[in-house]
Amino acid sequence: MNGRTDDLRTRHRWAYGLGLVLCIGTPALVAMLILSGQIPPGSQAPVGFYQDLGYLFTGLVFLAAAWVWWRSGQALRAFKALPKEEQAAFVLRESLLYAAVFEASSLLGLVYWILVGSHAARHAWGFIVLTPVLFAALVPRYARWEKALEH
Repeated sequence: MNGRTDDLRTRHRWAYGLGLVLCIGTPALVAMLILSGQIPPGSQAPVGFYQDLGYLFTGLVFLAAAWVWWRSGQALRAFKALPKEEQAAFVLRESLLYAAVFEASSLLGLVYWILVGSHAARHAWGFIVLTPVLFAALVPRYARWEKALEH
């Protein structure tokens, strides 16, 4: 293994680890606030405006997932063309960007809980749980970055 690959692997471990901490930590914090009663459930019925808001939130979460999937594909294709000294920083930046985008799901789940939590708790929890799931499913692992260097 050469120095560049070691630096890339190290940066990826940092990026993936930090992203994972964000995408597990935020939902865990939100869950603790909800389960402790610090943030009580909202009492609005999920009909009309609030139902439409739930659909909007769902669309935003899946749009974020689609954007990350598209962007990561673009990033992987462009990766090999980057100067070698910029590749490790690129992996770090992209991975943390994806984690930040997925954080929106937890925050939307919290908002939905505050509005309709007593009537649609499973939907609010669904948004919260999607954060780490989307991160684990869509953020490229080291092997994909390494493979991008070969093509």
